[in-house]
Amino acid sequence: MHELAVGLNEALKGTCAYDLLSDYGLRMYVPKGIIVQSAEAKQKATRFNATIGVALENGSAMYIPAMKAEFAPDMKVGEIFPYAPMGGLPGLRKKWKEDMYAKNPLLEGKSISLPIVASGLTNSLSLVCSLFLEIGGDVVLPDMYWENYNLILDEQRQANKILFPLFKGEGFNCEGLDQALESAEDCVMVILNFPNNPTGYTPTDSETDAIAAVLKKHADAGKKIVLVTDDAYFGLFFDDEPCHQSIFAKTCDLSENILAIKCDAATKEEMVWGFRIAFITYGSKNFSEAQYDALMQKTMGAIRGSLSNCSMPAQNILLKGMADPNHGADKALGVKKIGERYFALKKALKRHSSESFLKALPFNSGYFMLFWCACDAEKLRTVLMDEYQTGVIRCDEHHIRLAFSSVDAEKIEDLIDTVYTAASKLV
Repeated sequence: MHELAVGLNEALKGTCAYDLLSDYGLRMYVPKGIIVQSAEAKQKATRFNATIGVALENGSAMYIPAMKAEFAPDMKVGEIFPYAPMGGLPGLRKKWKEDMYAKNPLLEGKSISLPIVASGLTNSLSLVCSLFLEIGGDVVLPDMYWENYNLILDEQRQANKILFPLFKGEGFNCEGLDQALESAEDCVMVILNFPNNPTGYTPTDSETDAIAAVLKKHADAGKKIVLVTDDAYFGLFFDDEPCHQSIFAKTCDLSENILAIKCDAATKEEMVWGFRIAFITYGSKNFSEAQYDALMQKTMGAIRGSLSNCSMPAQNILLKGMADPNHGADKALGVKKIGERYFALKKALKRHSSESFLKALPFNSGYFMLFWCACDAEKLRTVLMDEYQTGVIRCDEHHIRLAFSSVDAEKIEDLIDTVYTAASKLV
């Protein structure tokens, strides 16, 4: 094992993070190679700097004018073309953390790491699973989850998925989570995604308290838990039913046996889907700054060994946009428009409440809702597409997903009528 990895591991010994690191995670470090040496030279090599593989002219990055012309005139060359730091732009990381505290008042007074920039939510989850999920290790998650998890958990990590039903009645299945954790090994990963994809469900305040209580119960009994909160759709709340704070805020100091990891992104929160900018933030009870730094170093090593760094112009545009005086109001307007589709959907579904061949699962947030259908879901999907020019996603044999976020509010009623009409012909 490299001596730099050994040093980071020594800093983490005695914490749950050390026990939860995979073999890959234990071996990970930031090499003092080109990136580190170039950063040092940038500070001290004032005469000649022949370190980094960038073409420079008079100290600035060379560029093709046609490329520069595609950006806003006030964007500087240095904000577009050079490489970004491994962990992301310092200003963006600081801003994202500040906003995280503002959006999650329960974080007040709690110590968490500085967020690290990843290349989209998928990349952040992949990095975290590589670092903290051993090949073949146990991972607990609800039975309703984003299909991309299969590529990460099954194909990359060959994980032993311990699934529990997401719902019990009309709410979150805390009992199922408890039972799943009971059957898991002593070091286990838990992944919770709220608002949930594909169902669009976020637990209530009382349910998130109950989830935290279940996690603490098992941690107090000696189980080491890495809790990954997939917050891809965080902030997309339209009424008072769902908890408006990330469960990360309730768990980042819950127990010394719980390492909470918040994976979130500008993707949906800032409506910049193609920017591919996400964040990884750590939190654990009584963690020191040195220990957080060790985790960040390992994470940056994993970034260096996979994608090297993330888009420089995307990070700078995001940072500038979030600093705009109109940003908050403009963002709220966007969320309100999605909310109008949500309320239109709720209203349209009431008109079909007596129909038994389609059943809407609980949803209260996010982008999606899920139908249970008595007919074959794939047949319904193809009929909708071929005969009604309507696209939905088939999730499994008896569930289809609708992304109400992508349909204008005035068209929602017609969409729902169409789905029910098509389904009625298949039962």
